[in-house]
Amino acid sequence: MKSIIHLLFITTLVIACNNNPTEPAAVNTTGTADSAEANYLPVTDLIREDIKKVDSFAGAILNRRNINGKKDSAYIKPADFHQVAGQFLLPELDPASFAGQFTESSLMDETTQLLNFIYTAKSADQPLQKVIVYVKPTPTHDKVERIYFERNTASGDTLKEQKFTWKMGDFFYILTVSQPKGGPAVTSMNKVIWNPEHFAEE
Repeated sequence: MKSIIHLLFITTLVIACNNNPTEPAAVNTTGTADSAEANYLPVTDLIREDIKKVDSFAGAILNRRNINGKKDSAYIKPADFHQVAGQFLLPELDPASFAGQFTESSLMDETTQLLNFIYTAKSADQPLQKVIVYVKPTPTHDKVERIYFERNTASGDTLKEQKFTWKMGDFFYILTVSQPKGGPAVTSMNKVIWNPEHFAEE
């Protein structure tokens, strides 16, 4: 994993230097790459690895919910954690089909010092439209900081827009906007936290 991310980071810097030799490295892009499935980061494997760490080390797991401004929170059992976390393990992210359905681009954000790997759906008709993996690169260690993706689905006459964020080692949350035909939208947030340092956050 480390070698793949580090290789992609070096490639980003080399291309940026060749294309913009006189400009500061504020934000550099590599364009798109479809050539090798091996260059696509294994998103589900990264999430599964973090789930295993929660199983091993989490002392408590806090579930915060907010539905149209109505809030509640409760500590949940590992089985409940797995049920909610399972929403991140989408079949579209399976390595066997991921490279065929998405194009990859990358950029280095000088403000956050994170390398962003951006995967965009080739078809506007598929539910999962965008995936972003945020990586903190250093000469000795490349760390995945966060994974984000957007998914749009329909159930009956209700459209559902979802934004998923997984903060490695800390928490995840799912923002859902459900829009029934001819009715008001319902906005909900489900945030699950296992790092006690974030328990006080909304």
